[in-house]
Amino acid sequence: MQKDSSKLYKLLHNPFLYFFVFFRALKTILLYPIHLLLFKKIGFLSYISLRSSIRNHKHISLGKKVQINPFVTLWPLKLEIGDHTQINPGTSIYGIVSIGENVMIAPNCMIAGGNHNFLQTDIPMILQGSSEKGIIIEDDVWIGANSVITDGVTIKKGSIVAAGAVVTKDTEMYSINAGVPSIIIKFRKK
Repeated sequence: MQKDSSKLYKLLHNPFLYFFVFFRALKTILLYPIHLLLFKKIGFLSYISLRSSIRNHKHISLGKKVQINPFVTLWPLKLEIGDHTQINPGTSIYGIVSIGENVMIAPNCMIAGGNHNFLQTDIPMILQGSSEKGIIIEDDVWIGANSVITDGVTIKKGSIVAAGAVVTKDTEMYSINAGVPSIIIKFRKK
């Protein structure tokens, strides 16, 4: 027990930790005016890594304290993200997507709010365009690592999508969904 508290003491009294936290906060505040010019709407204290890939800035609205970490790809037609939402490295978001408040999106998720047209066999698929129904992710949702959310799906409030799940249909409120394709394995509420 003494060793654990000694390690914690050293960590909390490490000046580099405080320097890193201060530097990140300062960078977020200094970049805020630039982000205001780039994005349709951006809430105060939202963090956007310079190592993320973002297209169509003017079609993105971010709430307060949104965290977009390095290596996130945002190439939406329209994207709205609520307050206190976190998107972790390797996640890609395309098409039309609406994400609520207090949402956690783990690393390497694919959220594709659109689909390629492919019915005509005399025209290459790449030339057939696309269709977008959109994806809605409601408040207080946790999407596990390596998950895939397909076009037209609504992830209801309080849902959990387990790691590696492929969601092809709407979830139910407070459900835990797993598998390929995903199914409800239980509910959070008793």
